[in-house]
Amino acid sequence: MGIRSFFETIAETREKHPEEAMKTHYFRQRYTAVKDALLAYAKTAGYTVKHVNDTHGELYLEQKNHYVIATITQMNPVETGLDLKVGFESLIGFNRPRKTIAGIFAHMKQSLIFKGTGLNA
Repeated sequence: MGIRSFFETIAETREKHPEEAMKTHYFRQRYTAVKDALLAYAKTAGYTVKHVNDTHGELYLEQKNHYVIATITQMNPVETGLDLKVGFESLIGFNRPRKTIAGIFAHMKQSLIFKGTGLNA
């Protein structure tokens, strides 16, 4: 993480990200369990669920000054991947997108059985 990430207003996880914390997180759960845990987190954290698309495995969550797009991919019946994209509507991000991603992943690790990061790279 460098000075550039401090100013970024958008952060996104992906399979081959150089930082371990920003890689795709995998859980030993089914798609519906991961989706339900994410929706429960959204409710407790004060997010508004704007859209749920089960066909593409995407959830769009919104709060006062930022949004979260979660992509849930079921790799096999007992392995599901979760990618997040967080964007803040401000001029400077102050590292908030990465902190938001870390907070969501921390909650998901407590709620579900965590398998690992970047397993299919």
